[in-house]
Amino acid sequence: MPEDAPKAAELALGNPSHVSTVSRRLQHLPLFQQRQDPEFLKIFEIVDAMPLDDTHCHLVTDRDAITTPKRFLERISLAGFPFPNYFPEGVYERWLNGDEPTKYALNKEYDIQSKVDGMTSHLSQSVFIRFMTKEMAQFLGCEPSFEAVIEARNDRGSSYWSYVNNLFRDVNYENIIHDTGYVEGVGQAEIEAFEKAIQPCRSHRIARIEAIQDELFGLDIAFEEFEARFTKRLLEILDGDANYGKRTIGMKSYLLPDIGLIKPLYDRTFAAHSWNALRKSFCDRSRMDREDAANITKDLCRYTFTLSLEECLKRDIPMQIHTGDGEAPGVMLRNQDPFYLEEVVRFDKDNIMRMPKIVPLHAGYPSVGKAAWLSHLYPNCYFEVSIMTPFVHQSLYDRYKQVLEAVPISKILFASDNFHVPELFWLAGRWGKRYLSQALTDYVVGGSLTLEEATEAARMILYKNNRVLYNLE
Repeated sequence: MPEDAPKAAELALGNPSHVSTVSRRLQHLPLFQQRQDPEFLKIFEIVDAMPLDDTHCHLVTDRDAITTPKRFLERISLAGFPFPNYFPEGVYERWLNGDEPTKYALNKEYDIQSKVDGMTSHLSQSVFIRFMTKEMAQFLGCEPSFEAVIEARNDRGSSYWSYVNNLFRDVNYENIIHDTGYVEGVGQAEIEAFEKAIQPCRSHRIARIEAIQDELFGLDIAFEEFEARFTKRLLEILDGDANYGKRTIGMKSYLLPDIGLIKPLYDRTFAAHSWNALRKSFCDRSRMDREDAANITKDLCRYTFTLSLEECLKRDIPMQIHTGDGEAPGVMLRNQDPFYLEEVVRFDKDNIMRMPKIVPLHAGYPSVGKAAWLSHLYPNCYFEVSIMTPFVHQSLYDRYKQVLEAVPISKILFASDNFHVPELFWLAGRWGKRYLSQALTDYVVGGSLTLEEATEAARMILYKNNRVLYNLE
C-alpha cells in the first residue's frame, strides 16, 4: 500500500480535519477560489498528503535564526546569493561583519550599502515575495505584511531548529539529498546539527568535484602528484566516509557555467599542460577576465570531471550537473544551456556511448524546454525541478505541463535547491504539490490520465523516482 494511502483513505471518507486543513491552504488564493472543480480538490487532497523527497538542496545553519527584513531578502534572493562576487575577494564579508568604522570605510570605497539596498528594494516589490508573505503569514498566524512575517519568524528564533522541523513536517519531507560542496564555511558539526534537526526526515549527501579541486588548486606540486591526490580524495569520498563523516550517494559538477560545452577529456597530456598554465598564472588570476581564467583550467577541469564521471559509472550512481539558474555575476550565464551536456550524457569512449546517469539541475531554467527534450531523447538523462520550484511559483502549473509533455514521468525528480533559509524547502513543497496537482488535473479532465494514473504520477515525481535513482529503498 502506498505510504500516503492511510491519509488518502481518510480523505475519501471525508475526514473533516484534513479537509479543513486543505481549505486553509487554498482559501486566500483567488486562482483556487475560482477553481473549485471536484477533480482538482480530489487530486490536491491526495497529493498534499504524500511524502516528499528533495533530490538536490543545501543545508541550513542557525545563523539566520534572527534576521531583519532586508537581510532575509538578501539571503533568499538569487540576486543576493552571490553578492560577495560584486566586490574584491573578502570585502563584502569584512563589511558585513565589521564594526562601524570598518563598515564606513569599506562603504565609502565600494558603495556596498547602496548596492544591497537596490537589490533588496527591487526584490521586495516582486510577486514572489508578496505571495510568499501571504503564505508565511498563514503558517505563522500573523498579519500578512512582510515586516510582521519577519517579526513572527524571529519569535521562533530561540527554538529555531523546532521551527525548521515544523516547516519540514508541514510539507512531509521524508528524504533530502544535500550538496556538501556549498556549506558557507561550516564543518561536520554544523552539518550534523542540521541533519538531526530535520528528523525524522532522512539526510543523504552528494559531493562536489570543485570542492576537491579547491583543496588542491593552490598547491605548488607536479601534475602527477595533483592527479594522485585528486584520485585518492575522490575514492575516499565515494567509498568511505570522507564527505564530512558520511558516505556519498552521488556527485555534482559546477563546470558548465565556467566553460559551456563539456566534452569529456581522457588525454592527461592536455590536463598536465592546463595544470602547468595554472601554476604560472596563479598570482595573476584574481585580476584576469573571468573567461580567460576559466580557459586556463578548462582542460584540467574537463579531465577531473571525466575521472569523476568514470567512477560514478562504475558504481552506478548519478552525476548532478549545475545547469541554467544563474548566480551572476560569478558565472557566465551564456554557458548554461542544457544542450551543452549532450556529450556528457553520451560519454562516448571507443565508439561506445556508455551513458551514465546524468541529472541536469534547476530544470535548465529558463531553458526548460531544452532540458526536458534532452531528458526525452536520452534514457539516462533525468529531469530535476529545483529553483524553478519554488521561484516560478504560480507559473509552475504551466511549466509542469511543459515538462510532462516531453519527459517520462519515471524520470522527473522533485527538488528545491534550498539555500541559506529553510523557508525555500517549505515553499517548494507547498507550491510544488499545489501546482503539480493543478497540472495533473488538466490531464484527468482532458482524458489523458485516469485519477489513479495521475495520483501515481505525483507519487513518482514527489518521492518514488528519487528513491529508485539513488537506491534509497
